Amino acid sequence: MKIRRALPSILAALALCSCLGNTGSSGPQPLGVQTYAGDGAVSVTWNAQPGVEYWVFHAQDPTLSTANWTNLLGAGVLVNTSSPSILCGLINNPAPTPLFPADYFTINGRTGSSPGGTGSALVDGTPRPAGGPYAGWVPGQSIPTTISALAYAGLTGCGYSGRPPSGMFLAVGPGGTIYNSTLAPTVAGPLSPSVGNPTMVWQRATMPAGFSTDLLGVAAYSYANLNTPGVAGTVMVAVGKGGTIVRSIDGQNWQQVSGVPTSANLNAVAVAGSTFVAVGDAGTVVTSTDSLNWNLSTTAPAASTNALNAIHCSGATCVAVGQNGTTLWTSDGGGTWTLYTYGSNNWNSVAYGNTNANADALVTDVNGAPYITITNESINTWVVTDANGNYAWTNAAGGWIGGGVIASSVVAIDYTTRFVALDAVGNAYASETGTNWQAVGASNVLDAVAMRSNGVGFVAIGKTGANASAF
Repeated sequence: MKIRRALPSILAALALCSCLGNTGSSGPQPLGVQTYAGDGAVSVTWNAQPGVEYWVFHAQDPTLSTANWTNLLGAGVLVNTSSPSILCGLINNPAPTPLFPADYFTINGRTGSSPGGTGSALVDGTPRPAGGPYAGWVPGQSIPTTISALAYAGLTGCGYSGRPPSGMFLAVGPGGTIYNSTLAPTVAGPLSPSVGNPTMVWQRATMPAGFSTDLLGVAAYSYANLNTPGVAGTVMVAVGKGGTIVRSIDGQNWQQVSGVPTSANLNAVAVAGSTFVAVGDAGTVVTSTDSLNWNLSTTAPAASTNALNAIHCSGATCVAVGQNGTTLWTSDGGGTWTLYTYGSNNWNSVAYGNTNANADALVTDVNGAPYITITNESINTWVVTDANGNYAWTNAAGGWIGGGVIASSVVAIDYTTRFVALDAVGNAYASETGTNWQAVGASNVLDAVAMRSNGVGFVAIGKTGANASAF
């Protein structure tokens, strides 16, 4: 049993044995129970009745019942929950086996402190990685203009109000273009009306009067705890030509930042902890802790004057990549930088992964008897790619290992519970560890330029505004 489920399990055991005393009555057997699978998550829905308290029992065992659940693999319970409810942090298991079955669910109801009634008929769900082939790419509403970069701003985390993460995707492009699309799925899985989730719909943002500078990169930071979204604090930043920076707190209304200490093109931006880090031509790096006041790094251009094309951060550690094999590293949020050149590639994308939650990596054999561990595997891996599809990976600062070729081209790479790379004609390729890759499906975004993850899925976007999602 996972530790994070221990308290609900204890409460459930007390209630089931009537140790808390009984008031109220057992509820009727819940009907209409359905599951919806996502990346590391399963949503459960049912026909709820007014005044009834529901408990969702789950385990990786087809013998699950409300009486035996505490002794089963991967067991847990959601206490006093409502429909829809979501279980987050599960292990992906797209091809269940007798050794590692699907996740099974049964629900019962009660009023007051009475023990629950008869559990619902068993249903099962199989968490699976996003990005294909287990769930295809779903087209979104096309953006009627040219796009160059994409970002995601998180507003709530997985499990808030029993739902998947919510937030906003941001697309930027030439002429000061910014579009946003709110993401608020009801259940885990594809952005498809057939599962209760609307597809991507985009609206054009309001820019400062006369603003027409080409924008090349965008990022967002949520100062608020994603499980308490009532606390204000989302800030979004877009960067572009001539050292241009614009900012927003809602994704719709933007203002230009004055006093940026560079006129170099800024090609990308990311967030290190709570610090924005933007990179650009001639090894330029500028940072800001409030998105309004920016400082020019003196250590980055001292390390390399090559143009920097992309940046990714995990906590205070960032890797910026660019021309002539340049990979710049910082472990203090952009304060100091170290150059680790690898090859002569024009690196155009970089991503980091550290929670490989996939079942096939978790089967172990002890004394000839196979068993399953159900904790995430730490991979601590960075991957860089170039436009010709070459890639390299490392588990340590600067220790790049040549990986070969993913595809004939790569325009973007990101991570959920595995890495996904996108080529220029919208084909997706996946790797659990960043070291071996396979084709997993086509997004049908034929002029792809960017792709971004929100932690449980991906959105791909093309130069002419075509876009698709895989959740």
